[in-house]
Amino acid sequence: MKETENNWKMNMRISILIVMGLLSFNLRAEEKQPVAVKSVKLVVPAQVGLVVENIGRVFARQVQQRCEAKVVTGGDAPLTVELAVEKGIGAEGYRIDDRKDGGVRIAGNDERGLVAGVGKFLRTSRYDKGGFTPGTWRGTSVPQKPVRGIYFATHFNNFYHDAPIEEVERYVEELGLWGFNTAPTDTM
Repeated sequence: MKETENNWKMNMRISILIVMGLLSFNLRAEEKQPVAVKSVKLVVPAQVGLVVENIGRVFARQVQQRCEAKVVTGGDAPLTVELAVEKGIGAEGYRIDDRKDGGVRIAGNDERGLVAGVGKFLRTSRYDKGGFTPGTWRGTSVPQKPVRGIYFATHFNNFYHDAPIEEVERYVEELGLWGFNTAPTDTM
C-alpha cells in the first residue's frame, strides 16, 4: 500500500512537470518572434558629438557588411533602432529595451556604454540572406570593473606590429563593441 502511494505521488509530480513544460513551451511559441528585415532606420539624437555619430556609422557598417539589409537615417523602415546617451544607468553601462512605438532603443550611460550596448545588440542579432533579425536580449548591463582591456604587444613582428593599420583599427573597434576600454601597448 505504501509503495503504491509513493508511485502515485511520483507519477503525479512527473505529470505536473510535463504539463508545466508544455505550458511554458506554448507561451514561448506565442511570444512575438522578430523577423528578418531588409532595411533598418537608425535614429541618432539631434545634438550629438562626433563619437555618437561614429557609433551610428559603426552600427550601419557592421549590419551592411554582414547581410543584405540597408541602414537608413531617413524615411521609413520595418525596424527602427534608436541610439541614446542617458545618465543614470551606471558608469559605462547600457540598457537595451523595446521602443513604445516599435523597434529597439539602445541607451548608454555615456559614449563608452553606448558602444558596448550597440555591440551587445549586434552580437545577439542574426544576419543572413533574408536580412537583419534583431536580437531579443533586453536588459541593463553595467561593468563590474572600471578597466577592461587587452595588452597590444607591438613587437616581435606579431599581428599588432605588422598588420595594416586599417585591420588594427577594425580590431580595436570590435574590442570596444565587446566593452573593452583600454588597449595599452609596449610603447606606453
